Amino acid sequence: PTSQELWPHRFLHNNDSWDGRGTLPNGCRGPILLYTGNEGPIDAFWPSNGFMIEVLAPKLGGLLLFPEERFYGKSMPLPWSAENLKYLTTAQVLEDYVEVINHVKSTLPGASNCPVVAFGGSYGATLTALLRASHPTAVVGGMAASSELGYYDKERWAEHGVTEFTFDDIVTGDYGTALTECLPAIQKVKAVIEATDEETLVQTFHLCDATALGANKTDLFTYALEEFPQIDYPYAIGSTPAKPVTYVCEMLVAAALEDSNTLLKAAANVTELALGFDGSCVPFMYGPGNTPGDGPDLASWGWQSCTETLHAFSARGIREYTFDYSSSKDLCARIFNNIPLPDMSSIARAFGGYALADGSAGVSHLIWSQG
Repeated sequence: PTSQELWPHRFLHNNDSWDGRGTLPNGCRGPILLYTGNEGPIDAFWPSNGFMIEVLAPKLGGLLLFPEERFYGKSMPLPWSAENLKYLTTAQVLEDYVEVINHVKSTLPGASNCPVVAFGGSYGATLTALLRASHPTAVVGGMAASSELGYYDKERWAEHGVTEFTFDDIVTGDYGTALTECLPAIQKVKAVIEATDEETLVQTFHLCDATALGANKTDLFTYALEEFPQIDYPYAIGSTPAKPVTYVCEMLVAAALEDSNTLLKAAANVTELALGFDGSCVPFMYGPGNTPGDGPDLASWGWQSCTETLHAFSARGIREYTFDYSSSKDLCARIFNNIPLPDMSSIARAFGGYALADGSAGVSHLIWSQG
């Protein structure tokens, strides 16, 4: 390295259960349960990890360790800028976590010989799998929940029944399963939004200006709807209620029986719930109307999408969208001053895609789960 400068890397840890009940023959007081922090402040992921915190740690006498992904939350190696984001890569994130593991083992009495088991969800699950694959001496195993790793291995989509519509079909199916009247209610909301003037939409949805709606009036609303199936936990987390997909469906179905103004307000409430409305106006974002599941945007995850994690997703359910690589590439160039170039298969090439799950890569001790 050309620089030996250090930067403040935030991690959470809890030793309430690390009291010797899980003592191992080698003298370790109990295993280290590592959550591979993904795209967001790490303290936001703590409340959604009941399995690790409330079940595994007490049962195994484990030490909980939650490192934050670089360029999220308070873990900023450098000031946030398009130029500095070149230091935000999956490989660098994995190295960070190995450094955190080594730091804890070398500074915490009783931890030096402790095995580390990794856990993660979504992109965090991908990080768990890649950490086990690339640093097998750092973690002895991992549990990857709802990993999107296979989406980066497009050459093998067909043999696994994956298409460009898989993500959107799951999202649409979740709403259709929650309540039979939900999808018709969503379509009714879209029709009401389309028939409403922009000034009224700006006021009702608390937008900074009409550009926040997206290219189409319904883009912001459908963007919000794509969020809830990804966080459909059976318990409340912060301001998000338990089973938010069902909660949203019940709200929209009930409002659909009333007048258009009531339905419009319900749609605004749903949108604000998804965006974490804090009382300020909703600004313009690049996400609404673009890649399902979130893609290029002027944010850290937007940068990752513009380099390694762009998904070739199209939509045909709640909304219509056709993925086009050239358009996504051009959007990334506009957002980040022509610096990044999306490489949608780089993660699979570097670490492995479906080969990690089917065993052909020779990586063991990985559990893959849904949800």
